Amino acid sequence: MRTILIWCLSLICVFSQLPAQISPQSQATKNNSATIVRGAYLQAIAPHSITIRWRTDVPTDSRVLAGKTMNYGISVQNTTFTTEHEITLSGLESNQQYFYAVGTTTEILQGDSTNKFISAPAQGEFIPVRVWATGDFGNGSAAQAAVRDAYLNYDSKPTNLWIWLGDNAYASGTDSEYQTNVFDMYPEPLKRFPLMPSPGNHDYGNTGFASGITLTTDAPYFSIFTTPQNGESGGIPSFSPKYYSYNYSNIHFVSLDSYGSLQDPGSPMVEWLKSDLANHNQRWTIVYFHHPPYTKGTHDSDTEIELYSIRQNIIPILEQHGVDLVLSGHSHSNERSYLLHGHYGLSYTFSPSMMVQPNHTNFVKSPPYTGTVYAICGTSGQSPGPSQNDAPMPCMFFNDFNTNCSMVLDIDRDLLSAKYLTSAGTVLHEFSITKTGPSSIIEYGEVSYEITYDSSDQSVLLTCFSTKKTSMKISLCGLKGELISNFTDIPASLPQGYSMQKIKLPELSKAMYLIVLQLDDQLFSKKLLMGK
Repeated sequence: MRTILIWCLSLICVFSQLPAQISPQSQATKNNSATIVRGAYLQAIAPHSITIRWRTDVPTDSRVLAGKTMNYGISVQNTTFTTEHEITLSGLESNQQYFYAVGTTTEILQGDSTNKFISAPAQGEFIPVRVWATGDFGNGSAAQAAVRDAYLNYDSKPTNLWIWLGDNAYASGTDSEYQTNVFDMYPEPLKRFPLMPSPGNHDYGNTGFASGITLTTDAPYFSIFTTPQNGESGGIPSFSPKYYSYNYSNIHFVSLDSYGSLQDPGSPMVEWLKSDLANHNQRWTIVYFHHPPYTKGTHDSDTEIELYSIRQNIIPILEQHGVDLVLSGHSHSNERSYLLHGHYGLSYTFSPSMMVQPNHTNFVKSPPYTGTVYAICGTSGQSPGPSQNDAPMPCMFFNDFNTNCSMVLDIDRDLLSAKYLTSAGTVLHEFSITKTGPSSIIEYGEVSYEITYDSSDQSVLLTCFSTKKTSMKISLCGLKGELISNFTDIPASLPQGYSMQKIKLPELSKAMYLIVLQLDDQLFSKKLLMGK
């Protein structure tokens, strides 16, 4: 009996030294020692990683459990005691739903069936993508709550990304305003929707456009959010939390800082932006920032420096690189442009020649994919209007100064559709962009391509989609196969994804010619009438 008693006491002693095993199915929002007061929220999503953050009322160590079921299986921890918890999960499978729980190394503080996310698709893995965009929202109003509820009740499609268009927390972007007007307002969406923010002037406390203090990262925004500034989600690293880019499915997203970063030629953000846009191979490019280049809502892009600086310094770069959609807030209105190119002056300089096509709502972009749509949604919490006396802006097709809205984007391969969803749950306005050209629906190892001739500058445009890096040679021949020119100033290979090459032709007499394209060991040709 004495031996059995000693053995039992020994077992009790051993098990008392082991970490507590918490049932994965259990949920807790607090325990005797710590309470989660912010989050969890999802940051810097990538195909094989995601960052999860939360705040506790007292310092604790940190742990995240994750898995495809609520049995989890993945455990990442940090033994440093803190109230600001940040854990990055890596080694995830792409495009998979994961459940997760957050807490300490000994207990779960939050984790149920609503703590989940879908990892980003891998490069070349195309899925339908749902994006929710909100601008000028964090004021704690009934309108903000109604806009939130309208989206959550809109349909059952999963939300892949939540993008913020700036002025996220009113009135000064303080930590307490973020808590009350953002984290307390969106506890459930933040647990499920990977968040990619951009800052507005109120997030800087209205300290002045590109002023000394605004050019720093002292505002609470920069300690609250983790952005993929090191290129971990695709794109060129910016090494700045103010602006960054990332890829998701066949979309390249760029988030800019229109208030706290210099926009002059040669400035860091501008030079990074040029490099980033020149070096991605995605089908779509969506850029977002706070201050709109075109508006006659509660702000005027003809008179306010933050707005016309964007129009003069940033918009020509975006259009040069074929950006498809630009989203902004700031003006407490809902406005949407025609498909534009080349409108860099004041509103009265707009002319129909700056409209790429006569369509007003359902746009079609063909190689070389010229034209950009500019959309404003600054009513996701703030009261709309009043507009400027000379509203609407001539280049804007849709103008609403009365309705609280968010924007819903759906992108599926060659189709982008966008809707203004009201706080009442109705669609106020919608538009779409369809892209023609090479198809992405091909087998691995194949290349789809399109060759077109531009008589205006005597050039050939080669647009390709390749499932892998592919060697490439292009030559110009006569109809009998005689070589006229080898184009040696083009890249020797195609990257994986979409690419476009403009090839300047030599002086040619008007006749039929062959463009011969070699991709790896395959030869293709196209007969074109070219020359003068």
